[in-house]
Amino acid sequence: MRLPRALLGLLCGASLASAEARADSVARRLAEGAFERGVAQEERGDIALSLTSFDEAVRDDPTFGAALMRLGELRERLGDRDEAELLYTRAAAAPETGADALEARARLRSGEGRALEAAQDLARAAELAPTPERLRKLAKLYTDARRWSAALSVWRALLADATERGDDGALREARVTVGALSWLAGETDPVLDGATSPSRVRRSLARLARNAARNAARDAAAPAQGARKLTP
Repeated sequence: MRLPRALLGLLCGASLASAEARADSVARRLAEGAFERGVAQEERGDIALSLTSFDEAVRDDPTFGAALMRLGELRERLGDRDEAELLYTRAAAAPETGADALEARARLRSGEGRALEAAQDLARAAELAPTPERLRKLAKLYTDARRWSAALSVWRALLADATERGDDGALREARVTVGALSWLAGETDPVLDGATSPSRVRRSLARLARNAARNAARDAAAPAQGARKLTP
Protein backbone atom coordinates (compact mmCIF):
# COMPACT_ATOMS: atom_id res chain seq x y z
CA MET A 1 0.00 0.00 0.00
CA ARG A 2 1.44 3.33 -1.07
CA LEU A 3 1.03 6.30 1.27
CA PRO A 4 -0.21 9.59 -0.16
CA ARG A 5 2.65 11.91 -1.05
CA ALA A 6 1.47 14.64 1.38
CA LEU A 7 1.28 12.15 4.28
CA LEU A 8 4.67 10.73 3.38
CA GLY A 9 6.14 14.27 3.46
CA LEU A 10 4.66 14.91 6.90
CA LEU A 11 6.07 11.66 8.26
CA CYS A 12 9.51 12.40 6.84
CA GLY A 13 9.44 15.90 8.32
CA ALA A 14 8.44 14.58 11.74
CA SER A 15 11.16 11.95 11.60
CA LEU A 16 13.77 14.56 10.66
CA ALA A 17 12.66 16.88 13.49
CA SER A 18 12.83 13.99 15.96
CA ALA A 19 16.34 13.10 14.78
CA GLU A 20 17.47 16.70 15.15
CA ALA A 21 16.00 16.89 18.67
CA ARG A 22 17.87 13.70 19.63
CA ALA A 23 21.08 15.10 18.19
CA ASP A 24 20.64 18.34 20.13
CA SER A 25 19.98 16.37 23.31
CA VAL A 26 23.11 14.26 22.82
CA ALA A 27 25.19 17.37 22.08
CA ARG A 28 23.95 19.09 25.25
CA ARG A 29 24.71 16.01 27.39
CA LEU A 30 28.22 15.85 25.99
CA ALA A 31 28.64 19.59 26.58
CA GLU A 32 27.38 19.29 30.15
CA GLY A 33 29.88 16.52 30.86
CA ALA A 34 32.75 18.62 29.54
CA PHE A 35 31.46 21.64 31.48
CA GLU A 36 31.37 19.72 34.77
CA ARG A 37 34.95 18.53 34.19
CA GLY A 38 35.98 22.10 33.51
CA VAL A 39 34.39 23.37 36.74
CA ALA A 40 36.15 20.70 38.79
CA GLN A 41 39.47 21.41 37.07
CA GLU A 42 39.16 25.14 37.63
CA GLU A 43 38.37 24.59 41.31
CA ARG A 44 41.59 22.52 41.59
CA GLY A 45 43.53 25.32 39.93
CA ASP A 46 44.12 23.44 36.66
CA ILE A 47 43.37 26.45 34.46
CA ALA A 48 44.84 25.00 31.26
CA LEU A 49 42.77 21.83 31.57
CA SER A 50 39.62 23.75 32.45
CA LEU A 51 40.06 25.95 29.39
CA THR A 52 40.26 22.83 27.25
CA SER A 53 37.13 21.36 28.86
CA PHE A 54 35.08 24.54 28.56
CA ASP A 55 36.18 24.93 24.95
CA GLU A 56 35.09 21.33 24.31
CA ALA A 57 31.70 22.07 25.88
CA VAL A 58 31.23 25.07 23.59
CA ARG A 59 32.23 23.05 20.53
CA ASP A 60 29.79 20.28 21.48
CA ASP A 61 26.96 22.80 21.97
CA PRO A 62 27.62 26.35 20.70
CA THR A 63 24.41 27.55 22.42
CA PHE A 64 25.42 26.39 25.92
CA GLY A 65 25.33 29.73 27.75
CA ALA A 66 26.90 28.58 31.02
CA ALA A 67 29.95 27.18 29.22
CA LEU A 68 30.29 30.33 27.11
CA MET A 69 30.18 32.45 30.27
CA ARG A 70 32.73 30.34 32.14
CA LEU A 71 35.08 30.30 29.18
CA GLY A 72 34.67 34.05 28.73
CA GLU A 73 35.48 34.70 32.39
CA LEU A 74 38.65 32.64 32.16
CA ARG A 75 39.71 34.39 28.96
CA GLU A 76 39.14 37.75 30.63
CA ARG A 77 41.20 36.72 33.67
CA LEU A 78 44.02 35.66 31.35
CA GLY A 79 43.96 39.06 29.63
CA ASP A 80 42.37 37.94 26.36
CA ARG A 81 39.67 40.60 26.48
CA ASP A 82 38.74 40.45 22.78
CA GLU A 83 37.99 36.73 22.96
CA ALA A 84 36.13 37.23 26.25
CA GLU A 85 33.93 39.87 24.66
CA LEU A 86 33.06 37.56 21.78
CA LEU A 87 32.15 34.77 24.20
CA TYR A 88 29.99 37.10 26.31
CA THR A 89 28.26 38.26 23.14
CA ARG A 90 27.42 34.68 22.24
CA ALA A 91 26.27 33.96 25.79
CA ALA A 92 23.98 37.01 25.64
CA ALA A 93 21.93 35.20 22.98
CA ALA A 94 21.20 32.29 25.34
CA PRO A 95 18.01 32.89 27.40
CA GLU A 96 19.43 31.38 30.58
CA THR A 97 22.54 33.61 30.59
CA GLY A 98 21.42 36.68 28.64
CA ALA A 99 21.33 39.20 31.50
CA ASP A 100 24.50 37.92 33.19
CA ALA A 101 26.39 37.93 29.89
CA LEU A 102 25.35 41.50 29.12
CA GLU A 103 26.44 42.59 32.60
CA ALA A 104 29.80 40.82 32.17
CA ARG A 105 30.31 42.49 28.80
CA ALA A 106 29.38 45.84 30.36
CA ARG A 107 32.01 45.34 33.06
CA LEU A 108 34.64 44.50 30.44
CA ARG A 109 33.74 47.46 28.23
CA SER A 110 33.63 49.84 31.19
CA GLY A 111 37.17 48.76 32.12
CA GLU A 112 38.28 49.73 28.62
CA GLY A 113 36.74 53.20 28.89
CA ARG A 114 33.80 52.34 26.61
CA ALA A 115 31.27 53.89 28.97
CA LEU A 116 28.43 54.38 26.48
CA GLU A 117 28.54 50.77 25.26
CA ALA A 118 28.82 49.54 28.85
CA ALA A 119 25.75 51.56 29.87
CA GLN A 120 23.78 50.21 26.92
CA ASP A 121 24.68 46.63 27.85
CA LEU A 122 23.81 47.13 31.50
CA ALA A 123 20.53 48.84 30.59
CA ARG A 124 19.56 45.81 28.49
CA ALA A 125 20.59 43.49 31.32
CA ALA A 126 18.43 45.48 33.72
CA GLU A 127 15.48 45.17 31.35
CA LEU A 128 15.88 41.39 31.29
CA ALA A 129 16.43 41.03 35.05
CA PRO A 130 15.95 44.33 36.94
CA THR A 131 17.60 43.48 40.26
CA PRO A 132 18.39 46.36 42.67
CA GLU A 133 22.11 45.54 42.49
CA ARG A 134 22.09 45.70 38.69
CA LEU A 135 20.12 48.96 38.71
CA ARG A 136 22.62 50.48 41.15
CA LYS A 137 25.49 49.57 38.83
CA LEU A 138 23.65 51.17 35.92
CA ALA A 139 22.97 54.32 37.95
CA LYS A 140 26.67 54.54 38.85
CA LEU A 141 27.68 54.31 35.20
CA TYR A 142 25.27 57.12 34.34
CA THR A 143 26.43 59.21 37.29
CA ASP A 144 30.11 58.75 36.43
CA ALA A 145 29.29 59.94 32.91
CA ARG A 146 27.34 62.91 34.36
CA ARG A 147 24.19 61.74 32.62
CA TRP A 148 22.04 63.06 35.43
CA SER A 149 18.62 62.49 33.86
CA ALA A 150 19.44 58.88 33.01
CA ALA A 151 20.74 58.27 36.53
CA LEU A 152 17.65 59.96 37.94
CA SER A 153 15.32 57.64 36.03
CA VAL A 154 17.15 54.59 37.39
CA TRP A 155 17.06 55.89 40.95
CA ARG A 156 13.34 56.56 40.60
CA ALA A 157 12.96 52.87 39.70
CA LEU A 158 15.02 51.99 42.79
CA LEU A 159 12.78 54.26 44.86
CA ALA A 160 9.70 52.45 43.59
CA ASP A 161 11.30 49.08 44.33
CA ALA A 162 12.29 50.11 47.88
CA THR A 163 8.77 51.41 48.47
CA GLU A 164 7.25 48.16 47.28
CA ARG A 165 9.60 46.05 49.43
CA GLY A 166 9.19 48.29 52.47
CA ASP A 167 12.96 48.59 52.89
CA ASP A 168 13.34 51.71 55.06
CA GLY A 169 17.11 52.03 54.59
CA ALA A 170 16.95 51.70 50.81
CA LEU A 171 13.91 53.97 50.72
CA ARG A 172 15.70 56.75 52.61
CA GLU A 173 18.78 56.49 50.39
CA ALA A 174 16.69 56.49 47.22
CA ARG A 175 14.70 59.56 48.30
CA VAL A 176 17.84 61.54 49.07
CA THR A 177 19.54 60.47 45.84
CA VAL A 178 16.49 61.27 43.72
CA GLY A 179 16.36 64.70 45.34
CA ALA A 180 20.04 65.37 44.64
CA LEU A 181 19.87 64.11 41.06
CA SER A 182 16.75 66.16 40.43
CA TRP A 183 18.73 69.33 41.16
CA LEU A 184 21.67 68.15 39.07
CA ALA A 185 19.47 67.19 36.15
CA GLY A 186 18.02 70.70 36.07
CA GLU A 187 16.53 71.57 32.74
CA THR A 188 17.01 68.03 31.39
CA ASP A 189 14.67 66.53 34.00
CA PRO A 190 11.24 65.93 32.38
CA VAL A 191 9.57 66.92 35.66
CA LEU A 192 11.66 69.89 36.74
CA ASP A 193 11.90 71.44 33.29
CA GLY A 194 8.31 72.57 33.73
CA ALA A 195 9.39 75.40 36.07
CA THR A 196 9.31 77.91 33.21
CA SER A 197 6.54 76.25 31.23
CA PRO A 198 3.54 78.39 30.21
CA SER A 199 1.38 75.54 31.49
CA ARG A 200 0.17 76.09 35.06
CA VAL A 201 0.00 72.30 35.58
CA ARG A 202 3.62 71.83 34.51
CA ARG A 203 4.77 74.69 36.76
CA SER A 204 2.88 73.17 39.69
CA LEU A 205 4.46 69.76 39.10
CA ALA A 206 7.90 71.35 38.93
CA ARG A 207 7.29 73.24 42.18
CA LEU A 208 6.15 70.06 43.92
CA ALA A 209 9.21 68.18 42.67
CA ARG A 210 11.56 70.90 43.93
CA ASN A 211 9.84 70.94 47.31
CA ALA A 212 10.19 67.17 47.53
CA ALA A 213 13.89 67.43 46.72
CA ARG A 214 14.36 70.15 49.37
CA ASN A 215 12.53 68.08 51.96
CA ALA A 216 14.58 64.99 51.12
CA ALA A 217 17.80 66.93 51.58
CA ARG A 218 16.53 68.31 54.92
CA ASP A 219 15.55 64.81 56.09
CA ALA A 220 18.96 63.46 55.16
CA ALA A 221 20.68 66.12 57.24
CA ALA A 222 18.46 65.56 60.30
CA PRO A 223 19.47 62.90 62.85
CA ALA A 224 17.42 59.74 62.81
CA GLN A 225 14.62 59.72 65.37
CA GLY A 226 15.69 57.96 68.55
CA ALA A 227 19.35 57.84 67.51
CA ARG A 228 21.80 57.94 70.38
CA LYS A 229 24.35 60.73 70.29
CA LEU A 230 27.96 59.64 70.27
CA THR A 231 29.12 62.76 72.15
CA PRO A 232 27.71 64.18 75.40
